[in-house]
Amino acid sequence: MSGDLLVTNGLVVSSAETVAADILVKDGRIEALLRPGTQAQADQKFDAAGRYVIPGGVDGHTHMMDPGYTDREEFETGTMAAGAGGITTIVDHHRTIPAVYSLEPHLQKVEYLNKKACVDFGLKGGISPDNVKELEAMWNAGITGFKTFTCNLHGVKAMYSGFLMRSFTEVARIGGTVLIHCEDDGICQYNEETLKEQGRTDYASQWEWRSKLAERVAVQTVIAIAKQTRCRTNIAHVSQPELLEHIHEAWMEGYEIYAETCPHYFYLTPDDLKKRGPWVKFTPPMNTAEKRDRLWELFNRGYITTIGSDHCPYPKEQKAAGEKNIWDAPNGIPGIDTSLKLMLNGVNQGRTTINRLVECMCEKPAKLYGLYPRKGHIHVGADADMVVVDMAKEETLSNEKVLSKCKWTPFDGWNIRGVPHTVFLRGRMIAQEGKFTGTVGYGQFVPRGTPCLGR
Repeated sequence: MSGDLLVTNGLVVSSAETVAADILVKDGRIEALLRPGTQAQADQKFDAAGRYVIPGGVDGHTHMMDPGYTDREEFETGTMAAGAGGITTIVDHHRTIPAVYSLEPHLQKVEYLNKKACVDFGLKGGISPDNVKELEAMWNAGITGFKTFTCNLHGVKAMYSGFLMRSFTEVARIGGTVLIHCEDDGICQYNEETLKEQGRTDYASQWEWRSKLAERVAVQTVIAIAKQTRCRTNIAHVSQPELLEHIHEAWMEGYEIYAETCPHYFYLTPDDLKKRGPWVKFTPPMNTAEKRDRLWELFNRGYITTIGSDHCPYPKEQKAAGEKNIWDAPNGIPGIDTSLKLMLNGVNQGRTTINRLVECMCEKPAKLYGLYPRKGHIHVGADADMVVVDMAKEETLSNEKVLSKCKWTPFDGWNIRGVPHTVFLRGRMIAQEGKFTGTVGYGQFVPRGTPCLGR
């Protein structure tokens, strides 16, 4: 038996088990999983030295902002950061110039990004109040799903209940998937007006503006509409354990309603907001330490389906504008550099298991977004996307190490343990010890297959 690459002495991780195996790669795909020590020929060999080998991460929620907003990120820098951070497939947001609300901008974006990609990628289309007739053509062209908002944010129009009914009915008809940002627009507007009338410019006003009530009302509305229409729905960046319970209840009733959260919700609290202000300003905001701990608990009980970075970078000067007046800083933080590291650190802290991490950062996003069986697992026939993990290595996260164009992280100065050591994309090494070693343009668009997460 022969191939191009043989990874030996690794502990191969799936959601169900961790087994010792050698991995033979041929033509960019996994040719065989071999009993350790089985004789096999390969042009290259890599000794994993008893470390975990996990599937390349699949991040279903990124804002790479290219084309059009390249002051914030460029596809090269964003996907370099992804690769070095152990994320070998991203799904990018529709908010570029032109925004992807119809077929033609999607096709243009694929052609443009294929020349700049350092990891593989899928794309989302957008849902607006007036583009329901455009959705089927985008879905048929291979997008992974549709992104929409219940609030006016980032220049995107809010989808009120009637708009959601119309679009969710259409998405359900074509068998599509929605990722939806849930904050009630009316409550957020009321909070903003009240706080500004009071002259509030302090950091804590962010937590009161984007209130937990606003998130609860929107999530409950979306659950009701998703049930009525039978639309496959992933609720983005859930920050409240109570809402995870509602989403899980709907899933138990037989609906394809899922929950995404992000690594920053497992770590940051309002105390961090009071200290750091614009540098940890995102929405929905973080939760209390008690609720954060409950989030970990429900994560381990299976109430969270996917973890996305919600990588949403801004230049330092734009965020620094909020140091005197929090309203002057935009909402959003970078995360693609650090998302896997933060969750590996959680494994080392005993907060979760490596298998649960793989389930929510690799397998389930690939299944939900139609990228499985090519992506998300280490199995014969799958793309040879692999991350050799050094669970013993300690690292201090710092702005200086960030590969994203923004060159900062909200976790600057944090000490973590557990990092991606070596990263392979379709059998080719693209990163090692935090440095990108791959080639611009090696990444490629991955058209969606059939979503298969199911019930």
